[in-house]
Amino acid sequence: MPLAKIHIRKGHRAEQKRAIADAVQASLIAMLDVPERDRFQLIQEYEDEHFIHTDAFLDLTYTRDLLMIEIAFIEGRSDELKKALLADLNRRLVDTADVRPDDVFVSMYEIGASNVSFGRGLAQRAP
Repeated sequence: MPLAKIHIRKGHRAEQKRAIADAVQASLIAMLDVPERDRFQLIQEYEDEHFIHTDAFLDLTYTRDLLMIEIAFIEGRSDELKKALLADLNRRLVDTADVRPDDVFVSMYEIGASNVSFGRGLAQRAP
């Protein structure tokens, strides 16, 4: 069920946007055992004046190519697994999407199974 929101500045090539989206999905499949067909992603592009961030934080440096990624998924995964997801996602973005390791900012949100519907007004994953 993960819903991935990828926030970037305008100006990225279509091929790079697809590589970013594919890297996110590959990481979710590999680390969270998400089914391959369980793909829900949004890419939001921003003008410079609407994409605001610091140039450096916590010994990291950010460029205008910073990605801000939000991932929402059903609760229940361990902190160790979430940390492994962060590391795997960063590696895949660097290796396949021409992204700098520092330019990957990720926030994850856990949602109760009763709070998600894939359609028809049903909470398909709820107990």
